[in-house]
Amino acid sequence: MTTSGCRLLPAWTALLGGALLASMGLSKGASAADASDDTGLQEITVTAEKYNSTIQNTPISISALSGEQLTEAGITSVEDVAHEVPGLSMRSAGPGLTEYEARGLASNGGAAPTVGFYLDETPLSPPALSQSGKVVIDPNLYDIDRIEVLRGPQGTLYGSGSMGGTVKVITNQPKLNTTEASVQGTLSDTQGGSGNGGGNFMVNLPIGDTLALRVVGTDTYRSGWLDRIVVSPFPAENGTTRGNVAAGPITGVATDVNTLNLYGGRATLLWKPSDDLSVTGSAFIQRMVLGGYDDFDTPPGAGAAYVGHYEAFNVAEPIADTVHIYSLNAVLNLGFADLTSATAYWDRQEHQTQDASESVSFSNGAALVPLPYSEIDVSRQFSQELRLNSNNSDTFHWVAGAFFSDLNSLWQEYGANGIYAAPSDPTGIIYESDNPYTVTQSALFVDGSYEFTKQWKFEAGLRWYDYQSRQYEQEWGYDAAALAPPPRTETTAANHGFNPRFDLSYSPTEDLTTYLSASKGFRPGGANQIIPPYSQPPHCAGGSLNFGPDSVWNYEVGEKARLFDNWLTVNSDFYYIKWTDIQQTLLLACGYEYEANAGNGRSFGPELEINAKLSDSWLLALNGAYTDARLTQPNAAYLGFLTGTNALTQSGTPYCPTQSGCTSPILNVPRATGSATLAYSTTVFNDYKLTARATANYTGQTYDEAYNFAISLPAYTIANARLIVSKDNWSANLFVDNLTNKVAELTSNNTSFQFNIPQLVRYTTNQPRTFGTQINYKF
Repeated sequence: MTTSGCRLLPAWTALLGGALLASMGLSKGASAADASDDTGLQEITVTAEKYNSTIQNTPISISALSGEQLTEAGITSVEDVAHEVPGLSMRSAGPGLTEYEARGLASNGGAAPTVGFYLDETPLSPPALSQSGKVVIDPNLYDIDRIEVLRGPQGTLYGSGSMGGTVKVITNQPKLNTTEASVQGTLSDTQGGSGNGGGNFMVNLPIGDTLALRVVGTDTYRSGWLDRIVVSPFPAENGTTRGNVAAGPITGVATDVNTLNLYGGRATLLWKPSDDLSVTGSAFIQRMVLGGYDDFDTPPGAGAAYVGHYEAFNVAEPIADTVHIYSLNAVLNLGFADLTSATAYWDRQEHQTQDASESVSFSNGAALVPLPYSEIDVSRQFSQELRLNSNNSDTFHWVAGAFFSDLNSLWQEYGANGIYAAPSDPTGIIYESDNPYTVTQSALFVDGSYEFTKQWKFEAGLRWYDYQSRQYEQEWGYDAAALAPPPRTETTAANHGFNPRFDLSYSPTEDLTTYLSASKGFRPGGANQIIPPYSQPPHCAGGSLNFGPDSVWNYEVGEKARLFDNWLTVNSDFYYIKWTDIQQTLLLACGYEYEANAGNGRSFGPELEINAKLSDSWLLALNGAYTDARLTQPNAAYLGFLTGTNALTQSGTPYCPTQSGCTSPILNVPRATGSATLAYSTTVFNDYKLTARATANYTGQTYDEAYNFAISLPAYTIANARLIVSKDNWSANLFVDNLTNKVAELTSNNTSFQFNIPQLVRYTTNQPRTFGTQINYKF
């Protein structure tokens, strides 16, 4: 049986099982578009400030989607969530290869992200030195309680790497004395590809009166739609320009290579011996395997007869991402406060292979030879947080705690061909590296709120942090500084400081909250890759082996309003961010990457969310953000570095960062984003609920980079539609994703961890129009 056939089995099982159970009449209604009860819009409980509140009563910029809303919208990944909330953007090469940005704070530079990422209480960090970016895991979102997106610096409660915001994925927890289960099956077909399928299940089992176990499993297959095209002889002009690869001669085509197989599970055990103590242990395991990148080549571009990657040799580009997360959380009621201990350990291993035949030929002027180029990123982190949350006071609430984390990240690359063999390099290593990287962080924090009156509340927080990073670097090979492994080069960085926040809110009525806030966030500095002193063109010059931390101050004014008995909510804010010592990744003319503190910048803009229950049947949701993020004060070292072959150019002319006094856009930040959803629900045949839902997500123009060029990525809109029928415990729906079959250019060359070259840009693109059906059943 084929791999795709194996992956489709869970989908068929879940679909048939759901249909059988539904036909037996075991049910209680799944509310397909019921975002409210008869009194208005439903409010979601959030824990953004480490205690329970609602979005409307929390005086910070926050969005949240419940598990029910995720299912109704067909959202299966955090990447999809980024389109549904304002101010959050992303840079992605496909599943498991996505980095997130918020409020214009791009994360393409440095060794840490600008947006924090949590799975329940576990902080998840991307690889510290991976050239594939600050990519976080892509957890399956079945049986999720909610996702919270916090915008603006969250450095007081969530620490470094959260200076632009924080994304929290919060799972459903085991239930005592309750037996329940659910299944979900999905089948679909992608235009230009083939069939897709997936199955999910959940079981909650009580064990006596004090124990409960909740188990979730998933198995998903996504077909590919992009091809790997072999052209021989490969048309190259003067070693710097691609010929007409689309005209051939094409000697082989591997179709639909960018397949996805995802499978895994989550098991959570709750022990609650009394009302004052609960202990929860969880294990999460997920493996994701892709047959290739979601990329197409330019030239020839998306309009070519074969869309995908053109190669001189048939070099496959598989990707594997395996994650293990283990956590133990305990909450003890001390009377005056709850004591929480959150302990976690996780292990992530990413393996990628890329075709480097063309790029290595350009970098050293040699003939084309087959060259698979591999990167391995291994990340392991232990973290511990202890905190006290006050109890029994609505007037004065406080939280205080301590945090520690130890991240060990290993970055390895390897590419070789015997044609480059030498006495000191018998296997013909083009490039090999072995770079262990550690980041140790400690912090103490306190945060609290005090209600002076029923209308006025003041919040403040402070976090003391200390971090130390250390890199041991070795690199060798034909395109490195040495042919044999040299002694390790040690580079260290360290810093400590404080992150404060202040917030004053005024609520003249229960339906209106206004606030002013100021908060600080930071990101650790780190170590650079060694740039070899090239003697042959293209020349390449490296700078400092260290880069420093960067930080932001965020100033914000906002409001949250409920109108017409909570049938309408309008949440909006305007922020201004001052960004100091911006960490920026530079792609050099010799193909290497270099990290630098580019100078100072700023970002500002409005954010808006509107949810309206137009009638008992109609629901409208709108959101949008405008982000003006720019480097306004490039420093002298950065400007001096961007000269000659290191100059970042656009269309053959120097790009703005090389000019003193200019203001250039921060890379990877769309200026405008927006989303609109319209849902209609009614009752048919007396007791069946019918819901129709349409969504359009807009992403404005942005800039990326490839080789040492600035790339302008055009704006795009993706539309989705769903038709849902539900009754009691089951729901069935038909859906169309990417309704207009839009081919978008999401990013450029962020998968190019091997040497960058001027004649080829690889654009990440989205999935074509996909038709499908899904059945959900709860019992």
